[in-house]
Amino acid sequence: MQFEWQVAPMNEWHGDGIVFFCFEKTSTPPSCLERWWQQTSTSLPESYTWKDFRGKPQEIALHYEVAKEGIPRVLLVGLGPEDKFDLEKFRSAMAAATRKSRDLRLGKLVLPLEALQDLPRDTNRLLEEALVVAKTSLHRFDALKTRDVEPLPFPEEILISTENRPQAPASGIPPMAEGIGSGICLARDLVVSPSNRVTPSCLAKTAQQLSGKYGFKVEIIDLQGAQTLGMGAFAAVAQGSSEPACMIVCEHCPQGLENTPPLVYVGKGITFDTGGISIKPSANMEAMKQDMAGAAAVLGALECIGKLKIRQRIVGIIPCTENMPDGKAYKPGDVIKSLEGLTIEVISTDAEGRMVLCDALTYALRYKPALIIDLATLTGACIIALGKHVAGVLANHEGLSKAIQNMGSEVGEKFWPLPLWDSYFESIKSDVADFKNVGDRSAGAIIGGIFLKQFVPDDVPWAHLDIAGTAWADKDQPTSPKGATGFGVRILVELARDPSMVKSLS
Repeated sequence: MQFEWQVAPMNEWHGDGIVFFCFEKTSTPPSCLERWWQQTSTSLPESYTWKDFRGKPQEIALHYEVAKEGIPRVLLVGLGPEDKFDLEKFRSAMAAATRKSRDLRLGKLVLPLEALQDLPRDTNRLLEEALVVAKTSLHRFDALKTRDVEPLPFPEEILISTENRPQAPASGIPPMAEGIGSGICLARDLVVSPSNRVTPSCLAKTAQQLSGKYGFKVEIIDLQGAQTLGMGAFAAVAQGSSEPACMIVCEHCPQGLENTPPLVYVGKGITFDTGGISIKPSANMEAMKQDMAGAAAVLGALECIGKLKIRQRIVGIIPCTENMPDGKAYKPGDVIKSLEGLTIEVISTDAEGRMVLCDALTYALRYKPALIIDLATLTGACIIALGKHVAGVLANHEGLSKAIQNMGSEVGEKFWPLPLWDSYFESIKSDVADFKNVGDRSAGAIIGGIFLKQFVPDDVPWAHLDIAGTAWADKDQPTSPKGATGFGVRILVELARDPSMVKSLS
């Protein structure tokens, strides 16, 4: 899908369909629609008296009787009550318009900038959200299908139509949305792909491809290299798999920022999780290919950051391995020494995510980071606590936690804070090591965060994002199809785009 500006008087706009938005219980058409009609005809059709259209969320009325030489179809999309309008409802409405355009096989959909100016939110934010949703809401992974493959998606082009030539920052929004959409789609494709294809080596190759496109520095640390460094926790998980493990270190460093403390993004890259010796039940185990969604989010964010040439130093660190029950696999009762030098008593080998992440967090400290964000499908407990539409955020800095919540709500990624009080550490005290890798069944998502907190100094702003519930949708959602969601890409990009937020943490 491509985005193009169409700068012309309203009566010269052209396309296969045009979309307008309206609120529920509105007695008159949106002002932009009225102006467009007045410039393209003599009177408003009787159907615009709204007798059969109530403007409920995602409700669509399609009008053919207004057929024009320039634009033969009008899509009216409901937003619900005006006093309850928010960006989430707008995104859902835009996704509904995009799906309808696909069903109608419209090649070019006209999105009037003036229609967005009628809505009670910042026009530039609305435009970015509309274009990101248009690009991602219809994205599907068909690469492995050999029959019944869907045709190329419609619409092929979004024409952003306006009477006046756009000025910055509006003029830069289409390429920004294109970059964000590309990052989300990359993350989705990686997560939904089968684990016999998306291996640690595949993720390393993806990082190297990004390096070739955008000039990133990439280092691939293999298992032997990790062991030499002293990454005992990572190596313990990796030793049970015959698939070569690695840790990917990918750096985006624009000229002049070489000495700037970077933002470090750490993504859990367990490309398949059997649970190891603490093996999972066989039912639904195929879903464990999703356990590298944190890694995919980091790579997706780097795709966007590189494409948009964001002037921020970013380091992505991705520990990648399978978790398998081989004869060489680590076992419950083992005591493992981490890169930090702390010893860990293994209670469950199915708590492998925190084992690989802890060494990656320690490795991240060598960059003297401005902040560290780690993303992981870490605990089923987070799904029990928050459901499948909200991710947990556990942070050692209240300002960072609030920034993630606020930025996330703006871009459709919802986060809710969970505590990191020291009293929770009691659950993982060990008789034979510095601490255990799990506690009892209570507060499971928090205990995962408490474990990771042991590896980050208090003076380094850090947040752990548990995306276990949000990384995958079991059915079609308003703004994404069934399957991988690409959750996490947008919050990482937003953090990179806002250097003032980073400065506020110092």
